[in-house]
Amino acid sequence: MSARATASMLAGGSIGATVSIAGDVDDAEAHLSAHPVDLIVLDLALPGRTGLDLLADIRSTPGWNKLPVVVLSGVSDPGVVQRSYELGANCFVRKPERVVEFAPAVRAIEQFWTRHTVPAAVEDGSVFHLPLAATADSVREARVTVHRLLDAWGMDALADTAELCTSELATNAVLHAQSPVLLAASLLPHGVRIEVEDESPGTIRAGSLDGEGERGRGLAIVDALTECWGVDQHAGGKTVWFELHRPGAATAR
Repeated sequence: MSARATASMLAGGSIGATVSIAGDVDDAEAHLSAHPVDLIVLDLALPGRTGLDLLADIRSTPGWNKLPVVVLSGVSDPGVVQRSYELGANCFVRKPERVVEFAPAVRAIEQFWTRHTVPAAVEDGSVFHLPLAATADSVREARVTVHRLLDAWGMDALADTAELCTSELATNAVLHAQSPVLLAASLLPHGVRIEVEDESPGTIRAGSLDGEGERGRGLAIVDALTECWGVDQHAGGKTVWFELHRPGAATAR
């Protein structure tokens, strides 16, 4: 995921951004000193001083410390994710490994910016995006990543259920939408919200756990195990989501 390609897609995308590129930490800090900036997309793999060094500088410098920062990284290790949040990142997006995942990764940045301008009930620094191709391997990666992420967030009591429900939603997207998938995990004041976005519009509904047919059975599992779930239609596709609450938290449906 090159900086120039990312800049080009953001400039031509839904947010109509004017994008500047900095090649290293010094260039980035010089630009921040000389120009107004609304959003920073920070690749951790900068040459010389690392992206985490720049993130620390941003959060410790008056005038920069309130800027929203989306971190990009080629790894989704929970330790790297957690360290990014500790230093003040607002959103973490794993860089795509396949060409087909490129558009979902850029869409994750656009989605963050749209939601940042209309704040949601999500704790600061606790949103993770994972762009995925429409393959069985992607379902496995989504499942494992969500489990490890919830463990890192101190919600291991929810991790098994979140992994199972994520697997059902990701499998449904891969099998029926047959499009690149964008997985999002958000830490809420009362638990966690998982979203799976695909490029196939249309309504879906839960089937029956004890029915003879398989169609809709995965969503029946999600319906039975989560506090709430739903489907949001949007331009170019849909997002299926669910929420799990911490033990003892309010569970109104």
